[in-house]
Amino acid sequence: MSEARRALEAYLSGVREGVLETLKGLLPTGRRAYRPLYELMLDYPMRDAKALRPGLCIAVCRALGGRLEDALPTATALELYHNAFLIHDDIEDGSLLRRGRPTLHLLHGAPVAVNVGDAMLALSLQPLLDNTERLGLGPALRILQVVSRMARESAEGQAVELDWIRHDTWDLEDRDYLRMVYQKTCWYTFIAPSLLGSLAAGASEAQRWTLTRFAVLLGMAFQIQDDVLNLASEEAVYGKEANGDLWEGKRTLILLHALRHAEPSERARAKDLLRLPRASKTEEGVSYLRALVDRRDSLGHARAVATRRAERARRTLESARGWLKPSVHQGFLTALVDYVMDRTR
Repeated sequence: MSEARRALEAYLSGVREGVLETLKGLLPTGRRAYRPLYELMLDYPMRDAKALRPGLCIAVCRALGGRLEDALPTATALELYHNAFLIHDDIEDGSLLRRGRPTLHLLHGAPVAVNVGDAMLALSLQPLLDNTERLGLGPALRILQVVSRMARESAEGQAVELDWIRHDTWDLEDRDYLRMVYQKTCWYTFIAPSLLGSLAAGASEAQRWTLTRFAVLLGMAFQIQDDVLNLASEEAVYGKEANGDLWEGKRTLILLHALRHAEPSERARAKDLLRLPRASKTEEGVSYLRALVDRRDSLGHARAVATRRAERARRTLESARGWLKPSVHQGFLTALVDYVMDRTR
């Protein structure tokens, strides 16, 4: 492991510790607090996680000269949103594993899991409202506006993906996939954390624009790499179900490329397999789809698309050298580009 990678992981570990401590402090503890609910709210956050979103929020704030205490509550709200989205996403996709363990809805049932996710979203409001005292009314309202848009963009992106599945839509180009990813992944994984960190630090509009461009490019690379890992990593390392995207019939850049370049007979069989509900799919069918991906070098295509965007993100960040002064925080942002492409989970 490189020195930069070790430093990045140490940075995220420190952020995660602070976020978990702050999160636990938000949980009601009075006699009327229903403890089983709040214990389940800690399930996903306490699993082996990266704390990428709060890490990015804090790194941007600190790299711009802001204080940790001005970004940590908002970063914690992001982590609550993230884990709530994961719970709901796992139910919608019928996922079996999350961070190496059974998903919450498998352990406790979908109704309980949905309620836990809803409660996490409700709890996230408090630290955002507390920003009025910490940062002032203006910055606090701008932060709320970003979070509001983040939630809307994420929901719309998820709706697009679910509609593709519901309407059996396969006539899609790379640009359709990237537009969906911009909404579903980029906004809450990279754009919002970057904007929230910059707002907490009092950044200028020009600085926020540059950081947003960096976030969009890196967010797309991140999601494409996640799709690659779903097919190319061992389940024990990846922490989620191997080939899960094929079992779930997700429209990934990889699968769309394979279908576009398949022979007509291959494409017809693949679509027949993909439109089957998860419970009706077989290992043999999923193996056929996986072999089609390999024959068309669709993983290579996806890696190339991700690499181009990651390199553009790197150049965008380099253009900010005049106002992102050298520090461990700026070093984290630089190392994040390589991390997105080199990670194994």
